[in-house]
Amino acid sequence: MEYSKLGLEHFTPDYTRYFHRLAEPVRDRLVAAQWQLHKAIDADTLAAIHDELYRRTLHGGWPDAVLTPGVHVRTAGRIAGTRIELHLEHLQQNTRTRLTTDAVVLATGHRERPLDRILAGLDPHLRRDQARRPRIDDHYRLDLDPRITDTGCHIYVQNAERHTHGVGAPDLGLAAWRSATLLNTLTGKDNYPLPARTAFTTFGLEHGHEHRQPQIPPARRYRTPTPLRDGT
Repeated sequence: MEYSKLGLEHFTPDYTRYFHRLAEPVRDRLVAAQWQLHKAIDADTLAAIHDELYRRTLHGGWPDAVLTPGVHVRTAGRIAGTRIELHLEHLQQNTRTRLTTDAVVLATGHRERPLDRILAGLDPHLRRDQARRPRIDDHYRLDLDPRITDTGCHIYVQNAERHTHGVGAPDLGLAAWRSATLLNTLTGKDNYPLPARTAFTTFGLEHGHEHRQPQIPPARRYRTPTPLRDGT
């Protein structure tokens, strides 16, 4: 998994803004190509596994472990009441085999679910993109008919905007920034000041962007506590 410090700048508000301004076909290509930013194992875990396997060889033996990349589990079923039989297929060799085991750990992650059933009632008023996905603006609002939004009514979404905001959409590290963006938009005020720049990387070649300096929000004022007398 890409876990370098500059690589992680794909999970910053700067990249989110850049991604949102891209054309829809470009965004779709990027989302499909950036899976290693969030759908893989990190380098530290790989190193720890390798170190443990190596440690088990120091006394002349070989680790009792089998690592088999490129293998797909076709089916799984219980046999003899408690054991599990896996039907395996190697995707590169196009070969198949079976494995009987006592337990299986499913580390499949999560899959996004379409919002069609939830948003069905809004269909006459909801703007969609070429792939029939809801359009979402940079303030995380559904793109609705102006007859609705002109009255001040909006619907905000969270973790439903990967196609418009990029791989950082489900990232919890951006949750505070997303929440502040929503609250500032709702209230019409900068109740939660946000920095103008959050990444050292300059995404895109927009005019003047290369000279834009980070604007750090001023610290909230606080009162200095008055010391008590007599050391109490």
